[in-house]
Amino acid sequence: MTLNKEEFKTLVMLYAANIDGNIQSEEVKVMLERCGFDTVEKMEKLFAKMSDAEALAVIRENKPLYVSTEGDRLDLFADLCAIIEADEKCTPIEEQMVRTLRRMLN
Repeated sequence: MTLNKEEFKTLVMLYAANIDGNIQSEEVKVMLERCGFDTVEKMEKLFAKMSDAEALAVIRENKPLYVSTEGDRLDLFADLCAIIEADEKCTPIEEQMVRTLRRMLN
């Protein structure tokens, strides 16, 4: 499944926001600011139908298209950090997820 850049970024942020089992309103606000309502709404519907394995497969599949340079990686990790910091608490599972995504996207 090929996504456009905004859809890809939104999917990665949704995956990160959902790592602790629920997506907080603060996290949705960050996604809306960075990706826009239509993209977030579309990707929320798609994400809700996916398992973790399916979401990770789509992220891996689209990685070469949108995370090919160091600048791309830095931009994406800035978005991830904004999601993690949105609710002003970073849990150990969120820290582990960021490390895992960092390895996967490098």
